[in-house]
Amino acid sequence: MPILLILLLGVLAYLYWRRKTTTLTRECRWRRTAPGQWRCAFCGAETASEDSPVLCLRRET
Repeated sequence: MPILLILLLGVLAYLYWRRKTTTLTRECRWRRTAPGQWRCAFCGAETASEDSPVLCLRRET
């Protein structure tokens, strides 16, 4: 029983940490269009980067 409690607390701590370390919105869906080119399937924002973007580049209107 204590092992299940520790496991549950670990999962909850991970989910909380993961939520705090990203600035993407739920709608962000980055797709690679070419090597080093990324485009968001939701809003159409584009960026050039080797790694997938971690910031939402959507413009608020």
